[in-house]
Amino acid sequence: MGEFQKQIYEMLMESQFWPPDQMLAFQRSQLSQLLHHAHNQVPFYKKRLFSVIRSNGDIDWKRWHEIPIVKRHHLVADRDSMMANKLPKGHGPTWDEYSSGSSGIPITTRHNLLQGWVSEASLYRAHRWHNMNWSRNSVSWRGQNEQAASWPEGQENETWAPIWLETSDRGRKFSINRFTSEERVIEFALRKNAMYLTGRPKSLQALALTADQSKIAINLDAVTTYGSEITEDEREDCHRIFGAKVLSLYSSGEGCKIANSCETGHHYHINSELNYLEILDDEGLPCAIGQPGRVIITPLFNTAQPLIRYEQGDIAIRGAACTCGRGLPVLQEVSGRISHLFRFPDGRKIAPSLPDKEFNVRFGAKTWQLVQIGPLEVELRYVQTDPDFVPNRDYALDVIHQRIRSDLVVKFTALTETPLTETGKFLRYKSELENST
Repeated sequence: MGEFQKQIYEMLMESQFWPPDQMLAFQRSQLSQLLHHAHNQVPFYKKRLFSVIRSNGDIDWKRWHEIPIVKRHHLVADRDSMMANKLPKGHGPTWDEYSSGSSGIPITTRHNLLQGWVSEASLYRAHRWHNMNWSRNSVSWRGQNEQAASWPEGQENETWAPIWLETSDRGRKFSINRFTSEERVIEFALRKNAMYLTGRPKSLQALALTADQSKIAINLDAVTTYGSEITEDEREDCHRIFGAKVLSLYSSGEGCKIANSCETGHHYHINSELNYLEILDDEGLPCAIGQPGRVIITPLFNTAQPLIRYEQGDIAIRGAACTCGRGLPVLQEVSGRISHLFRFPDGRKIAPSLPDKEFNVRFGAKTWQLVQIGPLEVELRYVQTDPDFVPNRDYALDVIHQRIRSDLVVKFTALTETPLTETGKFLRYKSELENST
C-alpha cells in the first residue's frame, strides 16, 4: 500500500509541471471513466448524462455544460440514488464524511480509498512546496467531540508523514479537540515538541495572541489552516508570534483537497489531478481571470458517490499563472459562501470585502464580523476585550459605505467572544436574511 501511495505522490510531483493541454487530456481521461461508471452504476445519473455520452460511448465534451449542476439539497433528498451499486476494482473500501457547512443543511458524502490516497498525496505535495520536515512532530487542534482527544493526554495518531518513509523519518501526530483553551493548546504543543500546528485561521490567530500576551515563547516552522481562507492579519500574527510559514488548504467534505496555497504568495494552486474545477457566472458561463464566480467541482476519483458538476457553495476568483513555474491553475482567492452573499432590493448581489488589515488597525478590533440583517441594514459585530476600548465608528461607516453600499444602515454591536459556528468556523461575512440563497 505504501509503495502505491508513493507512486501517486511521485506522479503528482511530476504532473504539477504539465502544460495545460496535457493536464486537460489527463482530466478528460479520468472524467470519461467517471461518467461511464456513473451512467452504469449510479441511478441518479442515468438520465442526467444523456447529453454528453454518445450512442457509441464517446464523450461529447462540447456539451459538458449541459450536464445539470448538482446542488447541496440533492445530497440529502437523493442520497440513496447517488450511491454506486458497484465500484471499479481497486477503488474501495468506502467511508462517510459528515459536513454541517455554513448553509444550515447537514450532509453526508461517501468516499472511496483511491480518492483518499490521491487527496492525501496532494497534501504531501503541498508540504514539499512549503519545505516542511516530515520527521518533526505535529499537533492538530480540531475535533467536535469534547470527550475525545481532551487535555492533558490528547490523542496520538499514527503519523502525519507519508507511510512509505522509514519509521525514524516520520514525525508523530498528536490531536487535541477544538474545545481546549488556547493556554492548554500552547502547553500541549510545547510538551509534545511540535513544530507544526493545524487549525482554523481565527483559532490559530487567537492562539498566537494568547502566547504573545502571556509572554510564552512557542516557535513553529509552519501552521496549516483549513475551513476558511486566512486573512492577511491572521497570517501576519501567526508569522510574527510563531515565526511560522502558513500553508492554507481549500478543502471540503465533498471535494476533499481542492487547492493548496503556494509558497510564493497568498494564492492557491488547484489540485487539477484530483478535481475538475469550474468557476461560473450567474449565466453558467466560465468566469474570466479576476471575475468572482461560483465554484463547481467534479472530484475525479470519487466513484462511491460521484459528484459530477457539484456546486460547492463558494465564491472564488481565478488568478493569472503563477511565477513558481507550476502549470496548476491559480485561485486568486476564495471570497466566501454563496449563502452569505449580501443581497439588496435592486437585485444586486455581492461578496463583501473590506480591507482586513487596515480595517483591524483603524477600526480598532482584530475580531469583527459584518452581518446583513435587513435588505439595507448590516451589523458590525466586534469583540471588545478591553472595557475602555472605543471603536472608530466613523472610519467603519466610511469604509462600509464606500466598499459595499452608500445607503446602508450600520448597527454596531460589541461581543465578549468571537462568534463561531457550531463546528468552530468563523465567518467574516454573513447573511441572516431569510431565503438568502
